[in-house]
Amino acid sequence: MKRPLFWGFVTLGLGIVGAFYRLPVWAMLGFVGLLAAMPFFIRAIKVAQMVFVLGLFGLGVFLGYSAFPETDRLEAFYQKDVSLVGVVTDYPILTENRLTFNLVTKETIADADENNRLADAIGIRATIYYPSDEDTSGEHQASKTDEERLELLPGDLLLLQGKLSKPPGKRNPGGFDYGLYLKSQSIDGMLAVTSIKAVGHERILLYQIMGIKRALQDQCEASFSDDVADLLKGVLFGEKNINEDLAKRFQDAGVTHVLAVSGLHVGYLFLALSGLLIAVKINKRHWILFLTPALLFYSAITGFAPSVIRASIMLLCLTWGQGIHREQDALNQLCLAGLVILAIWPAQLFQAGFQLSMGAVLAIILFYRPLLYAYEKHRNNKRVHNKIKAGPVVQGLLLTFCATVGTVPTLLYHFKSFTLMGFFSNLLVVPLIGVFLLAGMGFLVIVVILPFLAPILALPVAFLGESIIVVLDGINDLGKAVNFLWINRGQLSLAEMALFLLLVFLISGYFYLRQAYVRNTVISLGLVLVVILMVTPLFPKNLVVTVLDVGQGDSILIETPGGLNYLVDGGGYLFERSHRIADQVLYPALYSKNIRALDAIFLTHNHVDHSQGLEELVFDGYPVKNLFMSIHTNNQELLNQELVPVSLLKKGSVIEGSDGVTIKVYNPDGQIIPKEEDHQNNASLVISVSYQKTNLLLCGDIEAEAEERLTEELQALSKQNDFQIIKIPHHGSKTSSSQAFIQAIDPETAVISVGSNNFYNHPNDVVIDRLNEQGIKILRTDHQGAVEITSNGELIRIKNYLD
Repeated sequence: MKRPLFWGFVTLGLGIVGAFYRLPVWAMLGFVGLLAAMPFFIRAIKVAQMVFVLGLFGLGVFLGYSAFPETDRLEAFYQKDVSLVGVVTDYPILTENRLTFNLVTKETIADADENNRLADAIGIRATIYYPSDEDTSGEHQASKTDEERLELLPGDLLLLQGKLSKPPGKRNPGGFDYGLYLKSQSIDGMLAVTSIKAVGHERILLYQIMGIKRALQDQCEASFSDDVADLLKGVLFGEKNINEDLAKRFQDAGVTHVLAVSGLHVGYLFLALSGLLIAVKINKRHWILFLTPALLFYSAITGFAPSVIRASIMLLCLTWGQGIHREQDALNQLCLAGLVILAIWPAQLFQAGFQLSMGAVLAIILFYRPLLYAYEKHRNNKRVHNKIKAGPVVQGLLLTFCATVGTVPTLLYHFKSFTLMGFFSNLLVVPLIGVFLLAGMGFLVIVVILPFLAPILALPVAFLGESIIVVLDGINDLGKAVNFLWINRGQLSLAEMALFLLLVFLISGYFYLRQAYVRNTVISLGLVLVVILMVTPLFPKNLVVTVLDVGQGDSILIETPGGLNYLVDGGGYLFERSHRIADQVLYPALYSKNIRALDAIFLTHNHVDHSQGLEELVFDGYPVKNLFMSIHTNNQELLNQELVPVSLLKKGSVIEGSDGVTIKVYNPDGQIIPKEEDHQNNASLVISVSYQKTNLLLCGDIEAEAEERLTEELQALSKQNDFQIIKIPHHGSKTSSSQAFIQAIDPETAVISVGSNNFYNHPNDVVIDRLNEQGIKILRTDHQGAVEITSNGELIRIKNYLD
């Protein structure tokens, strides 16, 4: 077996995945049996090697169950007021109305039950909320004046009180799994702090290193403008708490990776240290003695980022091998780094950063040299002497291409987009970042020793930083002119991934096409994959209705068997926020499902928690063919816009697709008259979605007045069509969902779109009791996340995203 480290890394990962998804024991044992039998059938595989691989698979299973246990140690403490003693593990992050920091507990106690104690060390993300202009409830808030007297530092021992909650998981299609992200940071719970008191301080080396990091960051802030300081903190320390606008500019240019410390940054540091060791004439055999503590220190100062650990291990292996004159194997080095990272943080396997880092390096290892060889061979095809070598531009393009090949699947899976401008951006920005990184590093080292030189030495570093930002703005201006280079879509299917890899290996020259059987095999496989991709869309599809989790609001995505896509409402924030609902929920959901255009959007009524997301889509220019609104809408912005054709609906309106999905309107009725805000709820569109024997009723925000008008008609319809599912009116308000209305519809399942801990007290206990009394299954977006309803016209399957 060649490269047992590679196969060990693969099986370790499979073990973690198997434990994470709770694969049945028979599947695990079957896989183990298959591996154990391989040495008896394949002579190249030795028993000792297979024992090593099986051992790593078992370790992966153990690590997976340890990181993702079936029983949560904090389950008995969630949604309760607790007291805990913990040690602060990093510097707090202050935003406009909250202070967030991480700590490791020494003891946790439920205030209402002194016997409910936990002495285990648990990672907690604690947040202190400050009062804001919109928030007057006073819940979960600590005194800001008290906090100003308490400067939190790593190592501080604190006594905290507050409400403990479970980190939220993936709540929507295409959404971010915040709970899994925190798990990768060894954080298991979230605490909303109501009381805080310092009771001591612990001193360990790691906290002292973090103090050095903070002192260097303070020097950056004192010497440079905000943008340049944030840029230097990002590229040198991997600092995430930087200006959002600056981060967005890097993201738009497709070079956001330079703000997260990675192998690129470690490589530049390695070059600087190597140059220094050469200058002082240190024998290469002894380099590892100097590089090991330096890279370990840098890993600590960057928070032990997996990409830094991966690059450090690979460089140390390279240095050690050169010192003892051993042949190097980059793939083995990469796998060794992956094994170390997963052995310490198994949850990193599911994180975008780990996957991007490993994928980029793997693609460079596999494809860079073959492509470079193919290029030089082509250029020198007719040359005997003076052969041409690839220059830095070509090498940069090939490296960028290889890294992109390795990261595209992960980018589409996690972020649903990437830009082809990244090729051009990387060629310009990455070399400048390297010079800026080394200049900033040198500046900080000198200023620590000779602080009086800071004003003078800061000038060239500041010039470099400002130049990078100017170049970045120029790239983004160009990007706006060629917006078609942005690719927005969901993850690659298995067939797409296979075809993608086949083409890359083909371009890289891995297939010897002069042999007929190789050429025929490649062509046949390519044709089969193309046929699969062409035929797959022709297979019958299901009706899919997804009640998205937009917090306190409504948004429902409808995908029909014939490929039509409708969006009913778009959610929105009752109070202004820095993030738009379209960016947070709608675009990720649409792109994850590869929906590039909407055949229609429906605005049930003009309240912000229903209209804001739709307005953002329309005015962003997202392709929408039709806009349907109530005859009583008062949304003048949408009525007067000329981007999307507008139609006003009333009782009796029907939208019927060629695939058999029919949308009928039952409310409102009357003349086209805009109604005031206070009357918008009862002016809501009430629509049914029907496909063969499947019927759903979407009720907007109607209240008792409209329900009374509809009860008799809907009761007759229910007997005829059988409404299996209802989207409960007005988020479960006590002014809606009357006994008569619910009995008339008689659904099997009720979905309530509602925000967690909302101050309207939705859904009301009276409504919940009423539904329970009738034996109706209740699904709530605040508890279950988005609810996805799938039907083939006969059978209905329901899943929720938090389960």
